[in-house]
Amino acid sequence: MEHKKMIRRDIQSIKVDLIHWLTELQDLSVLEQLQGMKAKQESSLNLNSEQTKELDSRLKRYENGEMKFSSWEQVRERIKSRLV
Repeated sequence: MEHKKMIRRDIQSIKVDLIHWLTELQDLSVLEQLQGMKAKQESSLNLNSEQTKELDSRLKRYENGEMKFSSWEQVRERIKSRLV
């Protein structure tokens, strides 16, 4: 749970830093590039209602600490053990 809080703080600090930077930014080409990135990111998230419902459910489970995660080493060992 502490790791999740750390990630959330890191994300928030990055957002705040970017907000401050954007408010002072005067370079039109950089602003246009950022706007293009935003549009591309938004268009790639076209989810149907079932996908949105599933994503919301998984995010809620993650936020409540109800999900289990494995390291790459653990996953690799599980796969190896299934092959033998």
